[in-house]
Amino acid sequence: MHRKSLGLLLGGLILALFMAVPALAADYEVPVVNGEHWTKSSPQERKSFLIGAATIIELEQEVQGDNPPKKTTIPVWCKGLSAYNFDEMVAAIDKWYAANPDKLARPVVEVMWYELAKPKAGNL
Repeated sequence: MHRKSLGLLLGGLILALFMAVPALAADYEVPVVNGEHWTKSSPQERKSFLIGAATIIELEQEVQGDNPPKKTTIPVWCKGLSAYNFDEMVAAIDKWYAANPDKLARPVVEVMWYELAKPKAGNL
């Protein structure tokens, strides 16, 4: 399948999902992985979480294509996290939660955004 065809297919699937989300959002709450979950998980589970997050970021980048919307976080995620490999991200998140044991309720994606991606991305 060509890249453009794949993008159109994924775009259609995501659009269908977003059309269903308002109805689902009223009935369901998306689980959030926080520091308690993170610190109780194995190193492989932590790495798997990051691989899943990177896959979602990559999928969104692919769907947005060459003309992303003006309000998107994808460039910051991509530039900021490109400074790390998965093991380095795990270590950085581990270090943050170890230094902030009173903040285990903070979601892992927040730590990824504010402590890893944004500082490394500069002024995008």
